[in-house]
Amino acid sequence: MAELCDVYDVSGNKTGEVFFRGEALKKGQYQLATNVWIINSNLEILIQKRSKLKRSYPDIWAVHGGCVSTGENSLDACIREAYEEIGIVIQPKDMKLLTRIVGEKVIMDNYIVLQEFDLSSAVLQVEEVSGIKWVSLHEVERMLKKKEFFEYSEMPYVIEFINNLN
Repeated sequence: MAELCDVYDVSGNKTGEVFFRGEALKKGQYQLATNVWIINSNLEILIQKRSKLKRSYPDIWAVHGGCVSTGENSLDACIREAYEEIGIVIQPKDMKLLTRIVGEKVIMDNYIVLQEFDLSSAVLQVEEVSGIKWVSLHEVERMLKKKEFFEYSEMPYVIEFINNLN
């Protein structure tokens, strides 16, 4: 089933228009997407390996997130995506907006949550995710150099946030 999404302007305001995910947007139109960086008490990041079946970035390690559907806000979408992808329950009160980054056709809201998660309780959405693991910042940096981890523009903000927890 095709996912229906709202169209946003460059300031992040809904325009009143909708589109099916994957459809081309016109000049000045944006879609809203979201990521969540889940960090445990050991200051490790919970990452997921994207399924080999994914059209974009198959078999690459990444964080959890996706597109905001019609009627949702980015916080709700973030919580929904993390639950759908790996089965983790995140409470809205525990989430903090880290950054909003405006790209060519996408507005990306990035959230951070400090939360434990037992990997053995994960329920992976197999068409999206093939594995999960906790990694240190050092491990993420190593994975980035080897092109095993998605290169996020918000990474410096995540590093700063984690370093400020020390």
